[in-house]
Amino acid sequence: MAADLYDVRRLRLLRELSLHGTIAATARVCSLTPSAVSQQLTLLEREVGSPLFIRDGRTLVLTEAARVLVDHTEGILAALEAARAGVAALTSQVRGVLRLSAFPTAARALVPGALARCRAEYPDLQVRLSELQAPDAITAVKAGHCDIALVYGYSLLPDVADAGVEVVRLLTEPLLVALPAARHNGTEPLPLAELADEPWIAADRDAELHELLRRACGLAGFVPRIDYTSTDLTVIFALVEAGLGVSLVPRLAFESMSSDVVLREVTEPALTRTVSAAIRAGSGRNPTIAAVLDALRDVADELQADGG
Repeated sequence: MAADLYDVRRLRLLRELSLHGTIAATARVCSLTPSAVSQQLTLLEREVGSPLFIRDGRTLVLTEAARVLVDHTEGILAALEAARAGVAALTSQVRGVLRLSAFPTAARALVPGALARCRAEYPDLQVRLSELQAPDAITAVKAGHCDIALVYGYSLLPDVADAGVEVVRLLTEPLLVALPAARHNGTEPLPLAELADEPWIAADRDAELHELLRRACGLAGFVPRIDYTSTDLTVIFALVEAGLGVSLVPRLAFESMSSDVVLREVTEPALTRTVSAAIRAGSGRNPTIAAVLDALRDVADELQADGG
């Protein structure tokens, strides 16, 4: 059957199925019922005229025909985003609703200043903010639930490319070790090996930071002993202040820091976190998205210049 009869919404569902593996997970991501997803994929299979998946328990395994379609779908969706952005750019109007997601430290340090600039310059623009961590933030962007997602990546860990999104770097910040002020002083960078005998307090639910800590300490010649974990930076700093351990934190987290905690850069190896904005591939020319990205860049540049 002719390719121009393929329904783009069904192609998007197939792409999501390739990422999430089950009808139920695809339905959750796309805010549909499982039966609706099944019906749409069955219709797409009829349009294509070839089997698209094989059931393996609860998981659907994509056929070669389905994988070919998924590979082309990324380009199709990017082209549609570029077309929408190109049409929107003809008016140069910054208005309507933009959905922004951010992880907690970026929500505190970057977002308020950027939104204040947007409100002052673009009164017809409404930005809706939600807090999401990657990979949920990337999933939300690709599924169309979010327009810009603030995400991050660490040195020593590989970048994960995704053809469905474009990533705009905002700033790179050092990772610092938080130390109890009662037992540590000085301001010079600290070789990580000097902390080999310290108990560690780790940020919970950040698998990448856990992996970075493991790799960095391995390069420094030791295995970290993790005594405590928490999702709350104020809790982490309180535990450090109490002398219960040390912790690796990004510089943007300093706003939550207790006065009895010392932050020092680490060396051997030096560690960094890069904060970026992820958007759907092809959407960057949309005036509304471009305006918010510019505001985020301006605030990020100021923080970088201030050493933040």
